[in-house]
Amino acid sequence: MEILKQCKTCEFNFSGICAGHGNTYKYGEAISDDTIFCDDWSIGFDHFTKIAKNAPWYIREPYQDFKIDYPTFEKLLEADAEGEAIEINIFDAIRKIYGLSLVDLAVLLNVTFGVMYRARSIGTPAKRIQTFSQVLCIPVEFFKKMTTHDFEQLRKCKAKFEESSNVETVLKNAPKWKQKLINQVVNTLHCPIHLAKEIARIDKLNWEKDVSDALNNSEKLLVEYISKAASKNQQILISLEYSLDIAALPHIRTTYLNNE
Repeated sequence: MEILKQCKTCEFNFSGICAGHGNTYKYGEAISDDTIFCDDWSIGFDHFTKIAKNAPWYIREPYQDFKIDYPTFEKLLEADAEGEAIEINIFDAIRKIYGLSLVDLAVLLNVTFGVMYRARSIGTPAKRIQTFSQVLCIPVEFFKKMTTHDFEQLRKCKAKFEESSNVETVLKNAPKWKQKLINQVVNTLHCPIHLAKEIARIDKLNWEKDVSDALNNSEKLLVEYISKAASKNQQILISLEYSLDIAALPHIRTTYLNNE
């Protein structure tokens, strides 16, 4: 995914008339070649929307979570297009490659959700790195720094982990904090307990209609459940933000389009 810097994607292109003050066209001049750009180029809304929806998840998600600003978002996209390594949070990489959320990891590692939340937010405590490394079959150094160039190695780690662990059996465990979470999901979403048990595995999801990201089973279930509820009210689900705070309390925000 690259940002296409051309007159056709510039916010100062008003129906083929330049409204900028760059070094290519004068203000008010007709644009005869929209494949070039100038030093006053700035991304237009349509192109920004396309980029924001289709950027790689490891760049898009930090931007959506307000962890990086737009100039950084743009620089990372350019660096990624050049094949440079992009630094990434190890637990976000585990969520995508292992398919394990912070909730799953807390159960597997026999710690509370708060421990995992802090590990993702401020870094894995030194006293826990060795244990996390051994259980997940991930090199210690990845917990200190990981980049997109390490994805292939992490996939090999996943294969080794799945060979050495009965993951599905362990994930059926529901310590007190997780049982409380399941009940909170029932109360927040007004869904049956069997759905809540699966949805409770999600620790964060930022979903938009027509974005091509593959969803895991838990995420699909959440989106489908909210979508069906919306359709009963003659609405179409446009976006959904779901997250757990450090106390493992669920928060959800949705936007809809009236289907009239």
